[in-house]
Amino acid sequence: MARAVALLREHPLLTPLLVVYAAILVLGGIFEFGPLLALVNLILLAAYVSMIHFATRGRQLTMPAADPPNRRSRDIGLAITVAVLQIAGVLVFWLVIIPHGVLVSWAAHIKSAGIPPLVATTAANAALGVLLLLIPTLVAIAAFRVSPREAGLTATKPDLALGIVLAAIGVGLGWGAVAAGNHPGLLWESAPIPIVAAAITLQSLVNGIPEELAFRGVIFGRLLPWLGRPGNSLALSTMVFGLYHVPLLVVGSRLPIWEALPVALFGTLPGLVLGYLFYRTRSIWPGAIWHTSITGVGLMFA
Repeated sequence: MARAVALLREHPLLTPLLVVYAAILVLGGIFEFGPLLALVNLILLAAYVSMIHFATRGRQLTMPAADPPNRRSRDIGLAITVAVLQIAGVLVFWLVIIPHGVLVSWAAHIKSAGIPPLVATTAANAALGVLLLLIPTLVAIAAFRVSPREAGLTATKPDLALGIVLAAIGVGLGWGAVAAGNHPGLLWESAPIPIVAAAITLQSLVNGIPEELAFRGVIFGRLLPWLGRPGNSLALSTMVFGLYHVPLLVVGSRLPIWEALPVALFGTLPGLVLGYLFYRTRSIWPGAIWHTSITGVGLMFA
């Protein structure tokens, strides 16, 4: 017990992560998905956090420097700008692009070139993701003169390996979900492996890279020096991450707004763990690899 307490004191992000995660799971277990799945998610959380902690042990994770003073307005301004750009981009997608059939039209043009339907649809989605989400964030980073390293765009080989291992675990859990009779996701579509691999690679441009860059690399990373404790930055960036998914639930899944908001709250759980991964590595790439595998496989996890 004393060792566990010492670990929590040594790593200040663990306590808010565990508390918020457990609280959301309790609510989810009561109102949304039942106590058994909540227990499974807690076990997965412990496994993921332990692996991330073990893989990054020994690192001196000091808070980013909070001076000179003019950086405060720069960092907070960039975080707010990117949050607005992301929410605006997803609103345009669901309220303009989808109703006007742009995605379907683009996918049809790509299919007409002989591209398999699975790849064509994902390619059209990826093109829109790059235009609406990734490019605006990169332009904002350049405009605010934030370096690639400050935005988490650099990575070490061990960090990339960690992302691959986490993704492999997700794929293994996906196999288990299929074996248990759950609805298969993208990885399990009846398509040749090269086509599936191409689709999942393109999927990284839909959410893996844009969302990790925006919500972890910029919003979480740039707010770290200014909100006192890392848990504050994690909570705020994850809350914006949840709100970002509300249009998908309201327009895509046709949920009333009063149902979409709590569902989005439960959907923030992966963002908490991805935030912890970014905090430990200071790179978006392990999370982008892992995030892509989660979405690509269609795996419901933690």
